[in-house]
Amino acid sequence: MKRTLITVAATLMLSATLFAQRGPAGPSDRGQRNPGAALKDALGLTDAQVTAIQTLSQTEKTRVQAIMTDIHQKRQTLEALLNAASPNPTDVGNAAIALHAAQSKIQGERDYFISELKKLLTGEQQQKLDTILAANGGRGLPIPGLGLRGFGFRRSGSGK
Repeated sequence: MKRTLITVAATLMLSATLFAQRGPAGPSDRGQRNPGAALKDALGLTDAQVTAIQTLSQTEKTRVQAIMTDIHQKRQTLEALLNAASPNPTDVGNAAIALHAAQSKIQGERDYFISELKKLLTGEQQQKLDTILAANGGRGLPIPGLGLRGFGFRRSGSGK
């Protein structure tokens, strides 16, 4: 117990020290970051490519929002069926299957977005993108606002 308490205290002290050493927040620390600039720097994009990617990103965001709305509705339906006084197992099963099918569309949208993004890149930029994706474990682009991760995607079944 004493060891745990000392470990927690040391961790808090270290965190407080690191936080206190941070300088005043610069322009990049305030507000929302510019995902186009982050991707431009990471892949060495031209301004025209950034504009095209932002358009693609906006289109994809609309598509994803429609899927997320469908998932939300199917999740509410399943919850209502589960919370019924006497749930019908067939209806519950069908609702669970429908929810799973809707959630599986997320991976297809991620794949679509990445393939469309690659069409806008040069060969060297595509290799850089593949490296970034591999380093991120296939969870989308680690740049806020781009890729499925930037659209508020969560793993299927997270319930949030």
